[in-house]
Amino acid sequence: MSIRKVTTPAVPEPAGGIFSNCLVVGEQVFLSGMTASGPDGKAIGGDSMEAQARAVFAKIRHLVEAAGASIADVVKLTIYVTDVARRGEIGRARADAFPGEKPCSTLIEVKGLVAPDLLIEVDAVAMIGAARNPANQ
Repeated sequence: MSIRKVTTPAVPEPAGGIFSNCLVVGEQVFLSGMTASGPDGKAIGGDSMEAQARAVFAKIRHLVEAAGASIADVVKLTIYVTDVARRGEIGRARADAFPGEKPCSTLIEVKGLVAPDLLIEVDAVAMIGAARNPANQ
């Protein structure tokens, strides 16, 4: 089994090539932690946890689609937030981003993320074709 790196212009690779955003091994898709960092380095959505979550979930969708999966194939999310009391904002964004069967999820409050204006980071695992499998209906 080989490792395939997946890229998309919608989610630029990190500077310096220190890690990959998305790797595929067999039918499994592994995504690094995605933040709401925009092309200018500033947080998309400002200080809105919901807006940042929507930006993060959009990045996840772009990457899983580039890997040959769909957002419905996402089976696991690990969500890191700077304020767990704002989890309702994340829930609204997640409900819109993941229609149908909801991915397994872990929510962890952290002291801070890579930049002070970032409020949320999410890594994900998807299984290519899982949502299309008749056994899952």
